[in-house]
Amino acid sequence: MAERTRLVVVGNGMAGIRALEEVLARGGRDRFNITVFGDEPYGNYNRIMLSNVLAGIDDPAEIYLNTLDWYSDNGIELRAGVRVLRIDSFAHLVHADDGTSLRYDKLILATGSRSFFPPMTGLWADDKTLADGVFGFRTLDDTATMIAEAENRSKAVVIGGGLLGLEAARGLQSRGLTVDVVHAGPTLMNAQLDDPAGAILRKSVEALGIGVHTDRRTTEVTVSDGRLTGIRFSDGTGLDCDMLVIATGIRPNVGLAQRAGLRSGGPTVGAGQGAGRPPHGRRHQCGLSRFPGRHEAEGRRRRRRLDGRQGARAS
Repeated sequence: MAERTRLVVVGNGMAGIRALEEVLARGGRDRFNITVFGDEPYGNYNRIMLSNVLAGIDDPAEIYLNTLDWYSDNGIELRAGVRVLRIDSFAHLVHADDGTSLRYDKLILATGSRSFFPPMTGLWADDKTLADGVFGFRTLDDTATMIAEAENRSKAVVIGGGLLGLEAARGLQSRGLTVDVVHAGPTLMNAQLDDPAGAILRKSVEALGIGVHTDRRTTEVTVSDGRLTGIRFSDGTGLDCDMLVIATGIRPNVGLAQRAGLRSGGPTVGAGQGAGRPPHGRRHQCGLSRFPGRHEAEGRRRRRRLDGRQGARAS
């Protein structure tokens, strides 16, 4: 019996595991020895539902898409809580932060995104630690920490008036905090709504008892005796608070791929056919993927048949 191919997936989030489910559905368990690396010490969960966990609507256990048993049941080695630091694409090795290395034949990178933190004076306690009372809203750990801290806080500010920021504000309010939302643009959810629709949304949010402050650029986080006290705006005004949530968008985690010399571009899953490159795949969060090879060829044949029928009608 031929030795099975070693498939390594870097990223245990929704995109990476969805790709892996497709591999398994096509007989991948018989073809591959599969190892998954994930930064977080959990199985795969639905990140979209974190707002419900913050609001107390769902329990964390209810948002898992793939429990730990799913990995073992499918013969998958899960390296939960282990981060891949470096890829040697010529030696076919991934090097992890626990000091181990693993050889691969096929590699899928599905490293997801991280919270974006705008530049603000006082935001960071040090190079890696946010100031007291300041939180991102991206992971299950972020959510659990906010829930725990909400018991000891009374006044929250959420920077970011998009969907995630508004959900965070409502969730914190449901836990008994007074909440204000600060947005740099003139309209809440301006990526989705025009000004009239944004005005209607603002009235609805304010009717819930959540303060709304638009056209405000936050420049400073104020801390006194190691304790968060508020934020300041570019116009010199500010708000007092003892809890601050940053929900100003995300940035893709492309550093690992870039350090390996892989091109990071649009929403593609490629076969890595560049000169001297072994096969790699990249899966992006948008969920739109293009598989080179027979799928593209079939698409071209269909377009030619369609063009031919249209030409025949025109003649």
